[in-house]
Amino acid sequence: MEEINQELQYEVLRGPLVDKFKTSNQTFHDGGIIKIWPPGCTIFAEYRHHAERVRQFTVRQDDVWILTYPKSGTTWTQEMAWLLLNGLDYRTAMDIPQTMRSPFLELGCLVNEAHRRAANIGDTVHEVEMLQSPRCIKSHLPLQLLPEQLWTVKPKAKMMRFSPQIIYVARDPRDVAASYYHHHRLFFGYTGSCEDFIEALLAEIVPYGSVWDHILEFWKMRHEPNVMFNTFEQMKKDLPGVVQRTAAFLNCTLTSEQLKRLCKHLSFESMKNNPSVSHEDEMAKLRGKSTNLNGKIEPFMRKGEVGGWKQDVTPQLEEKLNLYAQKKLKGTNYILSV
Repeated sequence: MEEINQELQYEVLRGPLVDKFKTSNQTFHDGGIIKIWPPGCTIFAEYRHHAERVRQFTVRQDDVWILTYPKSGTTWTQEMAWLLLNGLDYRTAMDIPQTMRSPFLELGCLVNEAHRRAANIGDTVHEVEMLQSPRCIKSHLPLQLLPEQLWTVKPKAKMMRFSPQIIYVARDPRDVAASYYHHHRLFFGYTGSCEDFIEALLAEIVPYGSVWDHILEFWKMRHEPNVMFNTFEQMKKDLPGVVQRTAAFLNCTLTSEQLKRLCKHLSFESMKNNPSVSHEDEMAKLRGKSTNLNGKIEPFMRKGEVGGWKQDVTPQLEEKLNLYAQKKLKGTNYILSV
């Protein structure tokens, strides 16, 4: 293990399974992947150069942070939160891409230079720093790698809401696994099978490491006054109820008509056909760059289903995923909301 500074320690991941995973991703970072301790999070090696900058990032009292493991309903939640924070300004939401309205904090650290150029990705940490308040910020980082000020910034007066606000969204890890596989095919040109990818996920060598560790860190914090713990499954089952709870969490009020319109805007079909959130510009730049799809690029939003993993996961893989979950959930009171 090599010490980079007083805060960061990491190890470079090596071995046949790591090599297979890296070579199956056409646009993977040349520097490989590392595991940062704590918390044992797998991430692209270049991130070690940015970790301290992220940890020292200046947090504002009125920030709203959307925190998830990848493919857990992040874009959906970002759109809901941004609109609630900005007076249901649908025109701006349609005119300005979500990636600019609600930037992905660490994105600039996660892809190689060629991919950054192709997708027009800049210094995302600086972009978030320059956003006007209230900021709606996306991150997939685990709790211990997030900005330190998330846990130290407090309201100026007792009557103010606790801030910054954190909205965490969890999803059934089996659906995460299948969706993350397709995500890698789309963004990294992944050429391996779904079985290969899930084996890598179970070995915790995919970016962001263990999905269960990520979820359980924030599950333990669910009773904190500035943390809202939500699930993808709840959003699918009762979107109006989740919108109302989120509005209350952010000190917003909605009329019945406003709620109805917002839920329509947040429907899967509406989101899938909304170029502001469907990453169509990025998809257009990627078309033809991945050879594993016979020149075809899947949409960023594929199906948005609960239980869609059953279409990709074999019974043997399902058993492995279930055993993995049992191991991680032992001693916790977390229950999958399926």
